[in-house]
Amino acid sequence: MFCEYQILEITDGKLKKKYTEQILRLLPNWFGNEESLVKYAHTVDKYPFFGAFYNEECVGFFSGTIHHKRTGDIYVCGLHPKHHRKGIGRELYQTLEQYFINQGCEYVMVKTLSPLNPDKHYALTRKFYEAVGFKDFYTNHEIWDKENPCLIMIKNIGRNV
Repeated sequence: MFCEYQILEITDGKLKKKYTEQILRLLPNWFGNEESLVKYAHTVDKYPFFGAFYNEECVGFFSGTIHHKRTGDIYVCGLHPKHHRKGIGRELYQTLEQYFINQGCEYVMVKTLSPLNPDKHYALTRKFYEAVGFKDFYTNHEIWDKENPCLIMIKNIGRNV
């Protein structure tokens, strides 16, 4: 690692909201829609949340939920731009994946912008998910809207693979 940081599970709903809003506001290329950003910040308190801390400052987080007791879902995540490409996002993801495994999940899914929309920032996002083992599952034009087709990516994390 290039910097010393610590991954912690956060259970305090107010802190989850605070960290989510702080980080997402630093990522306007991904979270430029104010309504969506506020919704994430106001609903993340219900979900498992892991934060990365550097010098006691939250520099990133991953939060997820579980569907039907078998599929983990990355609800929202973000990493301070100054801390990109240092392995922190990968470690945060692996921490959330381990949480899902411990809960008995067989799969993890994530929704992101489809490559049908050529946004260069989301191309990097998809590259990250591919690097940690996700595969494209399908594109849905109804989850968000026609200009923002949703790509669902999945990863098999089951022990009986």
